Amino acid sequence: MRIDIHHHHRKAGKNLAFVFFMNLAFNIIVIVGGLATNSMAILADCIHDMSDTISIAFAWFLERVSQKDSTDKYSYGYQRFSILGAVVISVFVIVMAIFILLEAIPRLFSPEGVDAGGMLLVAILGIIFKSISVHRLHEGETFNEKAILIHQLGDIFEWVAILILSVILMFWDGAPYLDPFVSIGIALWLIFNLARNLYKSLEVLLQKTPDHFDVGQFKSSITSIEGIKAIDDFHVWSLDGIDSVLTLKVDIDDWNNQDEIKKQIYAIASKYHIVDITIEFD
Repeated sequence: MRIDIHHHHRKAGKNLAFVFFMNLAFNIIVIVGGLATNSMAILADCIHDMSDTISIAFAWFLERVSQKDSTDKYSYGYQRFSILGAVVISVFVIVMAIFILLEAIPRLFSPEGVDAGGMLLVAILGIIFKSISVHRLHEGETFNEKAILIHQLGDIFEWVAILILSVILMFWDGAPYLDPFVSIGIALWLIFNLARNLYKSLEVLLQKTPDHFDVGQFKSSITSIEGIKAIDDFHVWSLDGIDSVLTLKVDIDDWNNQDEIKKQIYAIASKYHIVDITIEFD
């Protein structure tokens, strides 16, 4: 049994294209704002935001690749390119977050003056741009979208923190160390959350049984079908964290009722996002 499985990735591709162009436009604002205000938090976000745009472009490209139909070389199609994108993006942004830490930590011990008013303006624009992107991605189903969503949420937290920081600096000249401190906190948040997304993505690549798949319940449903005596062999794995593939070998005692047994197995499997099933009878 094979059904259309590309609709998730077509939608994801459109979402990522929108977010890519939003980030590209905002990059210009961040670069100008960082140079004008001398804020470590904003200068760090210059690097951060450029990495955003690169990673989103890469995610968008791999989502487009994942929509290609199967070939002789890729008999299951290209869906796994989506999960590959999630792995690469997560690693890339974690590395960039580490660079932010390396830049921000020394500033704790030798803080510099910043333009608080300019920081406030850039922060407001940052919250607006990033909130639009998060709204577009919040219902995304692919790991690619989830990785970018986490990144965009981190950006919102960062710009909210920078906004609060800019207001504090307007009234308290003695707190310039707060600027790199904010950068460190957000970098650690990004590392923690993207590391979790990376772990989940690697589980899919290593063909772990999908989290949403209750193996015991599924096997019980199959063995309750009239005519099936036992399950002799069973394998299930996810293509991209959404759609899964199943191979099943069952022992039956009614060879005249094979078509009806298959229909019932298909009906049960359809509840588990199974898009490809191979059934063998003993």
